[in-house]
Amino acid sequence: MDNDTGSQERPYVNAFTERDCEQFRELALLHRDAKALILYSEEIDPDSRSNLQTIKELRDALDHLMRVMLARMAPEEGLDGADDGYCEKNLQKAVGHVFRAAFDALDGTLLSLRERIRDTLEGYEVQVIRDVIPDYWQHKKELDKLTEAVASHRGRIDVGKDVGETLNRYIDDVEKFKVFHRTLLDAGPTLDECQRKYKNQNTAVFWRNLAAGVIAAILGGLVVLGVQRFNSATPESVHQPADRGVPAPPAD
Repeated sequence: MDNDTGSQERPYVNAFTERDCEQFRELALLHRDAKALILYSEEIDPDSRSNLQTIKELRDALDHLMRVMLARMAPEEGLDGADDGYCEKNLQKAVGHVFRAAFDALDGTLLSLRERIRDTLEGYEVQVIRDVIPDYWQHKKELDKLTEAVASHRGRIDVGKDVGETLNRYIDDVEKFKVFHRTLLDAGPTLDECQRKYKNQNTAVFWRNLAAGVIAAILGGLVVLGVQRFNSATPESVHQPADRGVPAPPAD
């Protein structure tokens, strides 16, 4: 079968324009990266839940893509509004939805990492955390700040040409906390050892203080007892006022 015959039997083979192909390529590469972010987001989630928002965005992206496929491959359907810019606009919208899915996945990853970091350090004394991970508080401050900025990241995904750069910065920010979380997991044995030493030291201090308190109480009791015995052994005359020769009043 020659190419001409094949083209006649499959008239849609060359239906896509060069611009269509450029946008298909952009969409395919973006979807590859977004999928990786989505899968990690589901993996890191404490309950292994899927993010419904990312599913919605991918569904909407597919809807726009199918509109393009239908317009190009079944032009006889006569789609309403399928003018010259119809396919390009729908492919742009498909790209926008995949970007949103990527941002939503990063939002979920960030919140899950924050929860996992908190759970990893739960039960450790502040002094232990400070000794083992001196830069923890700086990381915590940055994490809190980034978490608060989740909404602003989402609000900037329609900036146009800057959206890719914004996404890359967000990925870099989240990657820092992925590394930090792994660092905490690796520091687990050291944290446990430091926690044991801290508790042992506190226990020793407690018993020393308790012993000192008991000894002080015993000594105080002995002093009080000694004073009481001294007072009871002293002659009563010592406690009586001296007779200064003042005559007693006459009897009635």
